[in-house]
Amino acid sequence: MKVKAKALFPVKTEENAVSLRSVLGESIDPVSWATGGILPGNGFKLFDDAGQIYELQLARMEFSTLGKDLDLFRKRSAYFEIVDGKPSYHSSIAKVRGKGQIGNSNQYMTHWFYPYKGKFHGQMIKAIINFMGAGEEDIILDPFLGSGTTLVETALLRTGGLGIDINPALCIVSQIKTDSLRINYDELNSAINQIGSPLRIFEYFKTAKLETKKFLPESEPVDAKEILDYVWEFRFPSSQIKELPFEIRNFLLLAYLHALSDYTYLKGTAKEKSFEKFFLINLSEYLQTIKGTYFTLKKLNLEPKAPEIKLASAMALPVTDNSITGIITSPPYSIALDYVKNDFHLLTYLGIDTSPLREQMVGLRGGKDKKLLFYEEDIRKSVEEMHRVLKPGAWAAIVLGDVVVDGKRTDFCQKIESWAPEIGFSDVYAMRRPILGGFAKLRYEYVLFLQKGYKK
Repeated sequence: MKVKAKALFPVKTEENAVSLRSVLGESIDPVSWATGGILPGNGFKLFDDAGQIYELQLARMEFSTLGKDLDLFRKRSAYFEIVDGKPSYHSSIAKVRGKGQIGNSNQYMTHWFYPYKGKFHGQMIKAIINFMGAGEEDIILDPFLGSGTTLVETALLRTGGLGIDINPALCIVSQIKTDSLRINYDELNSAINQIGSPLRIFEYFKTAKLETKKFLPESEPVDAKEILDYVWEFRFPSSQIKELPFEIRNFLLLAYLHALSDYTYLKGTAKEKSFEKFFLINLSEYLQTIKGTYFTLKKLNLEPKAPEIKLASAMALPVTDNSITGIITSPPYSIALDYVKNDFHLLTYLGIDTSPLREQMVGLRGGKDKKLLFYEEDIRKSVEEMHRVLKPGAWAAIVLGDVVVDGKRTDFCQKIESWAPEIGFSDVYAMRRPILGGFAKLRYEYVLFLQKGYKK
């Protein structure tokens, strides 16, 4: 049976006419909402691509903490393009575009160095740091450091940063990405010219010795720079490259590792290229990023602050009680993604024995039947550790998605919410963001905010 259109959409008459404004109310201006009443005409503007609800929430949160000092807010803001009639620092920082960058959310500056699955958006992290109100004397901790997104942002905001990861290779990647923010482009360019040819750099890194070492966090954490020192001492022969400044030779190493990853994963696809070609492309693009980073930060008179990076476990943080201003992290999706397998080419090249990692990494230990149970136990232990090291009243922001395991979607956001009062968190707030284009693997990503309570 066909339904006539007018039955669904009645003809408009004077009697049934409805004002759309009476239904929706007055139009909402995002800037006015985010700033608590300041209008665009007063010199404030959000980035054009900041349109999702969670982005507007974060814009409001960072303004609520820092908005009383507009000069400071202009230097630190993540979601405002114009503050008090002047361009924000982020409007300049995000113009140093990285590979695959869309909008102002991620991949800018050194965020894109080395491909890593599951990393979160730098712009979002910057806003959360602002909401937490962390200054130069404070410390933001990321106990699941991954590829170092949090610490790139703490460096750019000149806030103290501490990153912890159980994977030695990722400690190395994060160290190089944050160090690269402080490289003098002219010195880098001069060093490469003295070597004579990018191909000489490529051939040098192909000569790495096949020697492995077990890196395991024991009673004392291992500094990422110590791991890099070991790699340079025992993996690479003496050369002009080995004599370069620490940050510059590591930068060249990361360009090689990026090419190794591209070559490994794109082999047999339409994007396949020779290993050498990938290196030449990546090195050229890395240099352009460092050039943009160096001159942009020089123009802004902004000197990134070096963070600390430690090889250690999130379940036994090498941090004193009540000492951390804020935590921003994303636990590994290792119940759905095998990080050891994913990074095997990187770990093997660096001479890192992968055999102990499976029993150390959250989500990889245990057989198929117990894997999810162990993951839940490990996540709870890591959240308890976060609570222990946070200052009273401080926040932890945990980014996690509803990954699919054995055909079922997990909901660790809800689990952590239920644990929070038992552990000692006084306030819990979950912010949900849809994953556009990734429905099969992740439907939603959550930013879970946990505030540590004050002792009664």
